[in-house]
Amino acid sequence: MTEGKPSPAGRQRPLPVFHCPYCGDEDLTPYEEGWRCGACLRAFSVRLIATGVQE
Repeated sequence: MTEGKPSPAGRQRPLPVFHCPYCGDEDLTPYEEGWRCGACLRAFSVRLIATGVQE
């Protein structure tokens, strides 16, 4: 996802993440195409691979 260029789903920002997968802290801010944790200073992104719904 790039700023100003919509993704295929039409989203500008990634879906919200509620805690850092590394330290568990909730101090997250948007960072480039993902998220940055204010506690451990790591940046990460989350990607949906499948929903488990059979077509």
